[in-house]
Amino acid sequence: MPQNHLQNHSLTSLFDYQISQQELSTYLSQALDLYKKGTKKYFSLSFPIQKVDVLAVLEQNSDKTSFEYYWEKPSDNFSIAAAGEVARIRSTGKNRFSDASRAGKKLIHEIFHFSKLTHSKTAPHLFGGFSFYDHNISKDWAEFGAASFTLPECSIIVNGSLCLLTITLKLNNNDKVETLTNHIYEQLVYLNEFCSSENYETAPESDKNHNVKLPNQDSPEFFNWKYSIDSATNHIEQGKYEKIVLARKLRIKTPNFVCDTHILNKLRHQYPDCYSFLIRQSEQSSFIGCTPERLASFNNEFILTEGLAGSTPRGTTASEDVQLENELLKSKKDRNEHEFVINAIFKSLQSYSDSLHIPKLPSVKKLTNVQHLYTPIRAHIKKGVSKTEVLKNLHPTPAVGGYPREQAVPFISQFEDFDRGWYAAPIGWINANGDGEFVVAIRSGLIKHDEVNFYAGCGIVKGSDPSKEWEETNLKFIPMLSALDYARK
Repeated sequence: MPQNHLQNHSLTSLFDYQISQQELSTYLSQALDLYKKGTKKYFSLSFPIQKVDVLAVLEQNSDKTSFEYYWEKPSDNFSIAAAGEVARIRSTGKNRFSDASRAGKKLIHEIFHFSKLTHSKTAPHLFGGFSFYDHNISKDWAEFGAASFTLPECSIIVNGSLCLLTITLKLNNNDKVETLTNHIYEQLVYLNEFCSSENYETAPESDKNHNVKLPNQDSPEFFNWKYSIDSATNHIEQGKYEKIVLARKLRIKTPNFVCDTHILNKLRHQYPDCYSFLIRQSEQSSFIGCTPERLASFNNEFILTEGLAGSTPRGTTASEDVQLENELLKSKKDRNEHEFVINAIFKSLQSYSDSLHIPKLPSVKKLTNVQHLYTPIRAHIKKGVSKTEVLKNLHPTPAVGGYPREQAVPFISQFEDFDRGWYAAPIGWINANGDGEFVVAIRSGLIKHDEVNFYAGCGIVKGSDPSKEWEETNLKFIPMLSALDYARK
């Protein structure tokens, strides 16, 4: 890029933030010196920008052949968008959590990161997740694998009033300071135009006349479901398990293009207390969802997790809603199901924490179309404990697997005729400061070519009724189906 072009596009005009070319060159020179010594492989730059809507910015990205990531919980005023792939770590097998942890720490150590801010979110971030199982990754989930985390070329993080841009590049033997400086400025000029709402391209209006009908209880799918539920309850009555979680896959052919960001825009507005997410590994597939369930948030030595199990519909009136809430709180079946989850989380965290706070009684988390029994859990993690090890022990909770876990989880694959892939698995982000957040990827779907696969599950305990469990999963399909109908064009 010509020198006068750089001068005409100073970073004062870019995002109203100043970083001199000389200053950037100094840090790039340091990074290249460390690269030659074999200690650093990447250069990363973070600085604040004017606040943007990260989903809108991501929607403008025309390159759908590479990695894309979106994460948002509107009620927390926290959102992330990332694109491009600088590096990616993968692991598989029984040690995939620990292998991913080691590879991630090594990758982060190889980054020369520069920022004038001391905020924790300025640290380099890795985005990705794990599959439900450590094996049996079918063709549909081949691009995702058993564990995958990506260091992106560009990310934007909104945390309250702070909006943070990070760009990252890989260093090479023939790199020169001037060339890299010009390259970064060129990227920033492009991103400045890219993030400007004045330049946004809008898609055609969606066709909202494509309602998907859920299979009824006269369908072959229901009879297969009934067989699975009856088998599970028989095993439970024999004392082999206390709870089994079984899921359904709803396959929908989509002859017309389906825009995943349109689906997500609908979901984030309808469910502001949930985590909306997108992980795109290639042009051919994207995994999206809007989950109410946090698996773990890490902040310094503290971890926040929660029990979310036991559900009932929302009422059509305020009085009916309260009545259903009270019935849920008094339901022996739902309280037992919830207790399995809490006990399992307690056992998973007990050996890793020196303080653990769990409320004695659950409350109720109300979403747009359903309400759940909910218990927040806070723990102080012992020094030296790996956060990835904590994740491994939390996954899968009885809310998505069953109880006891070691006996229940193998049963699932015998009675589900599909590979869960990343459904009901831990997905999220973690950064160089050790902060991170992972959710359980429920209320989710895999978009592939000309079809969408949505997933929904329910907990089977003693006395479970196949018809009621069928209707519960139908209820859980509704958010994704409604958003899909809205987004079709």
